[in-house]
Amino acid sequence: MKRLFILILLVLIAGYWVADLIAEDAGYVLLSYQNTTIETSMWIGLVLLLAAVLVIYFSIWLFIRLLGSRDMVRRWTHNFKYKRSVSKTTKGLMDLVEGNWKEAQKKLSQAAPQSDTPLINYLSAARAASAGGDSAGTELFLQKALESTPGSELAVAITKAEIEVQQGQYEQALATLLVQRHNHPRNKHVAQLLQQVYMELEDWESLHELMPLLHKLRISTDAKLDELEHSTVLKVLDRAAGDQGGRSELDRAHDLLKAWQRVPARVKREEGVSQAYAELMLGLNQPEKAEQALQETLDQAWSEKLVESYGLLNVKDSQAQMKTAERWLRKHGNSAALKLTLGRLCLRNRLWGKAREFFMSSLALEETAQAHAELGRLLRHMGEQKACQEHMQKGFELVAAALPDMPMPDEQHTQIAQMAVEQ
Repeated sequence: MKRLFILILLVLIAGYWVADLIAEDAGYVLLSYQNTTIETSMWIGLVLLLAAVLVIYFSIWLFIRLLGSRDMVRRWTHNFKYKRSVSKTTKGLMDLVEGNWKEAQKKLSQAAPQSDTPLINYLSAARAASAGGDSAGTELFLQKALESTPGSELAVAITKAEIEVQQGQYEQALATLLVQRHNHPRNKHVAQLLQQVYMELEDWESLHELMPLLHKLRISTDAKLDELEHSTVLKVLDRAAGDQGGRSELDRAHDLLKAWQRVPARVKREEGVSQAYAELMLGLNQPEKAEQALQETLDQAWSEKLVESYGLLNVKDSQAQMKTAERWLRKHGNSAALKLTLGRLCLRNRLWGKAREFFMSSLALEETAQAHAELGRLLRHMGEQKACQEHMQKGFELVAAALPDMPMPDEQHTQIAQMAVEQ
């Protein structure tokens, strides 16, 4: 209240002072432009000047406000369109998940231009178009996705490959993925898709070549990758030895050997892989190649099954084969399978007494039907019939022990059957 009183007092004093100045001398202002002349007192001129300044000031202020309003309208319009785009995108994604392909395709594509992430909209629209059978729409949206976001080549290519895989277009997917593998050799998803495509195409050779990368990128657990590599190698070997194309046995054996040489050493040491290769070589009348592979495997990774298979090979140089088996005795002298193999190799070299000793030594370590049968057969040819029958009987009992439990005829039924036969 006190401040207001002082302000009024100052205004009255200033007014009185100005009025006194005006009464003393009004002044004179003349403005002339071409044929127009304006005359007024100095004080009125000052008031008009002040009024003009105020008009200009408020005009500028109003102009700025109007421009600000337009920006505000523009921002409001943008926000409205953005919110509408977000809503459409959400509904489109829901339609995509629920399987409403047409609606999803429509909403996602319409929302893309105003979306902060048009790439996601177009890629999702492409998936919806593909699921709905619209191949032209799929290509269109993939192209728009590529154009909407710089540096999106890999994402678009992976989406394209996934769509092609889903549609069973494995050759097209392979072409797409091979380009990306060249450009992005360490991308895990590209490698995973390549694995899937190779398996669908049964291209075991290419999958075999891809295995080192799958291991390096740790696409799956070591156990699963080892299992996949094991089965892949078996298929590669089987195809190399196959009779497709009318190839000769020699050509097939040559291809099989080349395939075997490409197998990693750690995989060669696997019992099943080495056994399969040896059997394939035997089937192509190449026992020496089978013997070499089994020997190399047994030198590095001992296997009772493989050493037994080694003794069944019929190679030309059976003496060298026997020396190899005898060398293994130094480390595996307690192996019943090795003693059985040595007994068989002694038979091939006509060392009857030595064969008998090895068979008996094998039985001392472990009684097996095969060792009893081999010893019994040898004893029969050596004239020891009683001992032969004993071993044959023991061998039969071991085999019979593994047979399933089945009902058998009793003595009465046996006698009736014998009487019927005699009559």
